Amino acid sequence: MPPDAQGPGAPQRISIRHLRADQVQLVHAALRAGNVPAVTGDEELLVPLAHVAAVRNAIAWAATAKGPATDEEPLDPSLTRGLGPLVAPSRPPLADGRLRATRYRRLAGGVVDAALTGAPLVIAIRAGVPWWAAAAAHALLTVAPTALWGWTIGKRACGTRIIAAATLHRPTWLLAVVRWATAAAPLVVGAAAGVEPDLLAGLVLLVHAPILKDLRSVPDRAARTLVVEANR
Repeated sequence: MPPDAQGPGAPQRISIRHLRADQVQLVHAALRAGNVPAVTGDEELLVPLAHVAAVRNAIAWAATAKGPATDEEPLDPSLTRGLGPLVAPSRPPLADGRLRATRYRRLAGGVVDAALTGAPLVIAIRAGVPWWAAAAAHALLTVAPTALWGWTIGKRACGTRIIAAATLHRPTWLLAVVRWATAAAPLVVGAAAGVEPDLLAGLVLLVHAPILKDLRSVPDRAARTLVVEANR
């Protein structure tokens, strides 16, 4: 179905009725290899507009299969003839097998951290606690678990971990401090200066907005860290 048939950005319906059952299985293997979301109907796939070209490539590739794969022929096209994946994954695995955390996991972890540590920090400063004392308490709750175990409370709850991009291990104390300082600066400075809550929330969102582009926030870039799925 052409893109303008359902409106800009609408999911597209792509027919697979001409494929055999084993060829449909190959299509799904290719899409799984590339982390491409697709909903399967009886004779069609419902695919996000951004992935239409990749899905058509996968269908064309599967249509050339002469019969069901044998035990010696893996379904995953990324393992066939030493080639790369037919559909490039949106989150390529790191050297240790882990994937970068999704935007949704990062959002959930950020909400938990904001509720448990960020909001109390702002409340304490506005209640008259010296900004440096409140910041020190916030740093202790954030930096220590990051350097010791590679997580904050929110990230542990949501199944993600913080690692140094260079080593793929938990960050050093220095990197953990840099990461905390970059993330907490808008909260500490804004609360101490009496910035309105709406503007303060906007500053915090601005710091983390780059996650939408490549899954790395400003603190990640400053400290050269990555947030990954806890399990390989």
